[in-house]
Amino acid sequence: MVGEQLEKLKVMVVEDSSFYKKILVQAVEDTGLGLVEHTASSSSILFERLKQRKIDVVLLEFRMREMSGIDILKNLRIDYPDVYVIMVSAGKAGSVAGTAKALEMGALDFILKPMEVDAKRSVIMIKNRLQGLFTQIITVKYTTGNASAVNLAETAKLAFQHPPAPGRQVAEKKKLSGVDLIVIAASTGGPVALETICKKLPADFNKPILVVQHMPAEFTRKLAQSLDKKCALPVVEAEEGALVKPGQVMIAPGGVHMTVQTGSEAGRTFKLKAAPPVNGVRPSADVLFSSVAKAYKGRRVLAVILTGMGSDGMLGVKEMKRTCTCYCLVQSEKTCVVHGMPKSVVDAGLADDVEDIDAITARVLCLVRGGS
Repeated sequence: MVGEQLEKLKVMVVEDSSFYKKILVQAVEDTGLGLVEHTASSSSILFERLKQRKIDVVLLEFRMREMSGIDILKNLRIDYPDVYVIMVSAGKAGSVAGTAKALEMGALDFILKPMEVDAKRSVIMIKNRLQGLFTQIITVKYTTGNASAVNLAETAKLAFQHPPAPGRQVAEKKKLSGVDLIVIAASTGGPVALETICKKLPADFNKPILVVQHMPAEFTRKLAQSLDKKCALPVVEAEEGALVKPGQVMIAPGGVHMTVQTGSEAGRTFKLKAAPPVNGVRPSADVLFSSVAKAYKGRRVLAVILTGMGSDGMLGVKEMKRTCTCYCLVQSEKTCVVHGMPKSVVDAGLADDVEDIDAITARVLCLVRGGS
């Protein structure tokens, strides 16, 4: 297949607003990676269309009249588990909570309906977001077969801002005599991965856990609230000036960068910065990790890199390894929704261990106890 053009993803747009439907269809077509096979304004039309032909991706509006997006997603997960679902959210209170729930249920990711009156600008914003997501779907779809690695590599350039440096697949095994801090980075597929890890942590776990999950403002708060209800440890959204506390999972708020600073007599504290995006995201794991490299210089840091698009976190891990005793654990490719972030760390020779998502918590507990 070398030299052949990759087949475009077959997409269905499920949206009951004719205005947004037109924008979504145009954005999909403009990616150059997807082709809209059908549109649907109701769940009944959606499932009828799915019976007629193969669909790779469904863009699903959260608020549908006939059936909620959550109920539609439940049925899709059962009857069409191979279909990737990208939620379309208005970003309002109800949609935020529902979209966060959809991500926990297995939706690939979500896009926000733009507030722009300018339809052309709205199309560009959504197209840019979909390009990255479609690239990852194509990567998963074709790298499991015999697709052209040359063409795929060209396509993947759209999603990765920092090409991974060549290096060893896994760094030389080393021992870690306990842990002072745990930092976690996640993006696409992250909410499910975070729940899998955090639900298994015991109530007496006494190390601070700092999390960067790529999400907009409000969505991270809903994620923290949802995890807090399901986990033995308290899960909170970090606040300006709050202390880094042991035995607590602290999630970086969406829309700002989270850093850790010293200088307080009570201990290390959080500082939130409304600075420009880094690696195309805000919050950025690289920004947090860079601050940890300074605030925890010489201390023992465990970095966990989970499923996600791009390479955010890789440079930060490199910096922490230079100034801290840093051990880096990454999620295995076969259990990632998107292997971009873990792969960038592995390819740079910075990964000390690779584990399936179901085994990561046990590995973390072993390292905290001082195991190798």
